[in-house]
Amino acid sequence: MRLATLARLARHLRIWVACFAALLYMAPAAAITVTALTYDPGKDQLVLNIAYRGTNPDHQFNVQWEKCTRLNDERMQILGLLVDNQPDDLARQEFTKVLHIDLQDFSCRPAKVSIRTSTGFFTSVDVPAAKTKGSSSPPGSETRNAPN
Repeated sequence: MRLATLARLARHLRIWVACFAALLYMAPAAAITVTALTYDPGKDQLVLNIAYRGTNPDHQFNVQWEKCTRLNDERMQILGLLVDNQPDDLARQEFTKVLHIDLQDFSCRPAKVSIRTSTGFFTSVDVPAAKTKGSSSPPGSETRNAPN
């Protein structure tokens, strides 16, 4: 009698484990991570390297910006939420994508720019003040005519 009870318990346990594994396999792609966040001064862009899981590499990402606030120093601060256009895609494969965000018309500067994801990932980068038309180029970047 005791052996039959253990056999039934083992069978039920295998069924529960199989169901749990199936649920994990079919889970949506909730894991989005920014593996690198940098500022490219030459192009005046934020560069986000994004790692995510899904069934296809066609995910598109954008940033929903919150209100710009002033920090205690001369900088501003802004928080952006990284949004995936396929949040319910099944997490079957790992993919990476690079997102470039043009900051030419970004008025919240100089700023600490923070990006977060819906899963709680959080990273920041400092963005300098925008160059004005009258500002001089940094040393070594001026275009000069060659002598004749």
